[in-house]
Amino acid sequence: MSTQIKPYTKQDRLGCLVAFKSNVPKYFTNQEVFDFEDFLTRLDNEDFNTKFYVIHYHDKIIGCGGFGDRHNDGKITLAWGLVHRDFHKKDYGKLLLLHRLEQIKQLNLNLPIVVDTTQYSFGFFKKHGFKTTKITKDFYEKGMHRYDMVFEE
Repeated sequence: MSTQIKPYTKQDRLGCLVAFKSNVPKYFTNQEVFDFEDFLTRLDNEDFNTKFYVIHYHDKIIGCGGFGDRHNDGKITLAWGLVHRDFHKKDYGKLLLLHRLEQIKQLNLNLPIVVDTTQYSFGFFKKHGFKTTKITKDFYEKGMHRYDMVFEE
């Protein structure tokens, strides 16, 4: 099989960073590069309880994303879901999202699933069962708004 989703390992770090940076500045801000690097460092050090996955396409990492109870508030937050821009609109994002939702379901957590995203990606989540609960203008930076969304099965 040419496409696989596997749990993240330290060896995946560079591939995840390359995929992330391909989405700057349209989908993520320059500041978020540092935030994502910090997130990966915490993952590498097994500092916190987040499940994180990578999409391999012909042995190349083309995307990543995970989930966890980010704020210990009884909500499962989708974390850093992204696909390298060269692979957008080819259903890899959908594949990764459905994989994460299935993993959450298998854990039988029965907690709300939330995500925060931008105006550029909220339509993707809406199409897959997420409902917008709040919009915060200029949250990430001027012109990049935050959409808080919750999954409704």
